[in-house]
Amino acid sequence: MERKSRTMALLAATLVVGCTGRISDPGGASSGNGSGGSGAASGTGNSGVSATQQGSSGGSGATEVIIGAPGTGVSFCTSSGVAITSQVPRLTNAQYDRTIADLLGLQTLTASGGVQPSTILATDQEGGLTDLGWSSYQTVADQISQQVMADPTLSKNFMSCTPSGDGTQCLHDTIVSFGRRAFRRPLSTDEISRFDQIVANGASMSASSSPQDIATTLLYMFLISPSFLTRAETNTAMDPSGNLQLSSWEVAQRLSYMLWGSIPDATLNTAADNGALTTPAQILSQAQRMLTDDKARLKMADFHRYYILMAPNTRWDNINKDTSLFPDFDPSMVPTLEAEEEKFFDGVSMVKKGTFQDLILSPLAYVNNATAPMYGLDPSGFTGDFQETTLDASQRPGFMTRVGFLNAYAFYNRSSPIHRGAFIMKQVLGMPIGSPPPGAAQTALPDATADLDTNRKQVDAQTSGDACVGCHHSYINPAGFAMESFNAVGTWQTTEQSTGAPIDSTADVVIDNETVHVTGPADLMNKIAASKLAQHRYAEFLVSYLYEREDDPNDCGTVNDLATKIAPGGYTIQNLVTDLTQTIQFRTRAVGAAQ
Repeated sequence: MERKSRTMALLAATLVVGCTGRISDPGGASSGNGSGGSGAASGTGNSGVSATQQGSSGGSGATEVIIGAPGTGVSFCTSSGVAITSQVPRLTNAQYDRTIADLLGLQTLTASGGVQPSTILATDQEGGLTDLGWSSYQTVADQISQQVMADPTLSKNFMSCTPSGDGTQCLHDTIVSFGRRAFRRPLSTDEISRFDQIVANGASMSASSSPQDIATTLLYMFLISPSFLTRAETNTAMDPSGNLQLSSWEVAQRLSYMLWGSIPDATLNTAADNGALTTPAQILSQAQRMLTDDKARLKMADFHRYYILMAPNTRWDNINKDTSLFPDFDPSMVPTLEAEEEKFFDGVSMVKKGTFQDLILSPLAYVNNATAPMYGLDPSGFTGDFQETTLDASQRPGFMTRVGFLNAYAFYNRSSPIHRGAFIMKQVLGMPIGSPPPGAAQTALPDATADLDTNRKQVDAQTSGDACVGCHHSYINPAGFAMESFNAVGTWQTTEQSTGAPIDSTADVVIDNETVHVTGPADLMNKIAASKLAQHRYAEFLVSYLYEREDDPNDCGTVNDLATKIAPGGYTIQNLVTDLTQTIQFRTRAVGAAQ
């Protein structure tokens, strides 16, 4: 098709299927019916958790976690409700890529140099869709539709039939079948008629408008439809509690994006079409099946990166060391160090079907010939591929003793008790430690002397100022000092490299608001694994990530339920995930969400 004809066809198509929602309205969510919907954003930052999906808190009057002074114990919220969330969350960029891959088999855009489709899109963000954001959707949809229809293999993912005659019947069948998958629900009669009108207009617009050209336009229009770009929930049936009950199609959509970050598969679509996703038991059966798919492993990998703060432009991908001090390190190893940590989480949570306690205590590791020396292992026994290895549990329990974590939370030429301790106290135990005062990072490290012959002593002196001592000496430093048995590249050390002074990894660490004595890394990890706060914190992260909203007090009861199941041990991470499909919060939405 000539470019001019294509432009005219797209303009005509836009007028026909122009979408009933105001997708470019920057003022916020606009109302839409089942065929359209608004462009309300569900932007995500590095965490991957939607900002606008969480909406405002409502309902329960729940209380957040209360962390008191040492000796006061720990208190958690006792009530919950159904959170008010966006009715039309937009696909995040990560969801967009996975959706396009599953829907059309397309991974990269040849017209843009082989990048993923989301590279063309605006970054995930809060609020309504901007003109720039809308334009980016049009650009990427044009590239996708052209590339798919030019490829005989990919085009079969859009059209399962071969057009004959004027192609009208095949194109109509494509509208119905592809639309069911793209919109995650059957198309309405009105929607089908409007897409059929595109076919009719295309055939009469130009003699060169072949079925192939019209099909390209159809695919483009599907990809810019709000019903594709948003995960709209429009069912108006009420449950006995006064919440809006999701339809089976909406439940299927929630399941697939929560567990896979992508569209439902044929099995889930069939269950939805048969109305077989209305009871907790039906939903659980599908969730358990879906967790066996590799797509669930990818989604859980995303979650654990969120849990350990592994993202672009973080400590994880900015690792660098002084190779004169640490000759086993090479900058090219950084992706390997990240991948090793990711394989640990995948191995424990998905392959071994482990528990939260296993994440903290398991001696499982994935080692290759580059990382072996850091573990004190002979590299000749390894290749460039990761090899499942059991480490010494008395030295190396859990993810915080893997060399990836230890390298990330260390300095160029020495370990960093401050960074390691802050991660443990804030991220793992959830202690509400505030930000350091301005200029704290530039506080000079004291010169090593006879009295300051270890990194521990120097850090202790460095943080003795009035503005630092309260947080550092009581909370941050002790947890980091317990990790001083590992040097800057994660190798076990018993003496200080520069002075030969003995390493002291004993410390008095505040855990669950009680000061407990630990004798080193393994002792610390055992106490963290048994910590109610650490268990609750992991449950908080899991709920926030999979429900795509952060710190909503209406979720506190769900968090408590998961934390209670974590506490005794033996309850798998996969069971925690499927439990999240069984809540009233998963099956309904609150009255008060955008209508």
